[in-house]
Amino acid sequence: MGKELGNWECSGDDEFACNTLFQGMITKSTPMPSDEELTVPHEITLSTPYFKAVIPYMHRACEKEVKDFMLRRQETEDPRLSLREGRILTACGIKFLQSLKKTCSESVDRYADCIDHRTAKLYITPCREQQRRLDICVEENLNITRPRMGYFSKLHVHNGQFPKYVHHTRDYKAEAAKLLAELPDDYHLRDDSRAYDQQRYNFFDI
Repeated sequence: MGKELGNWECSGDDEFACNTLFQGMITKSTPMPSDEELTVPHEITLSTPYFKAVIPYMHRACEKEVKDFMLRRQETEDPRLSLREGRILTACGIKFLQSLKKTCSESVDRYADCIDHRTAKLYITPCREQQRRLDICVEENLNITRPRMGYFSKLHVHNGQFPKYVHHTRDYKAEAAKLLAELPDDYHLRDDSRAYDQQRYNFFDI
């Protein structure tokens, strides 16, 4: 039985490579996502000042999608397995930005412009008045309240809609035993191996 991964299927001897992209070397036959799977209808392309201005509200609007994506990404340790959640999160962000542009475009521009020009390091502290006006606009029009300071630093418990991912640990001992069993009886095995911490006293003996 193969394991479905996106629109392709992992099976046979390379099934391990389907589950552990970054835990070791991969082979030429390791399945990788196609361009279509990596492409979304709209990408989120914001400059840093605008991103800092809107990200607290965007996170609250897409909080479930953010947690689903991060949970899936962290559990699988394989970006290929979280492409679906990533597309859903991107779509949610685009939808929020479109709504924000229709209702609070002027407030966003003023806040982002202040962040961009008041300090060289893009601090938001000197822009509290512009932030307050944007807070009011977003709350009145989108019913989203700006999170209290420290909200994103708290521990959040999230139960995803997908089953917990089970990692497949490679059994190197069994693989070595299988390989040795396939060797002919008269195969020459090295008997001069040493432990990694064994001293080499003779330079020519290394």
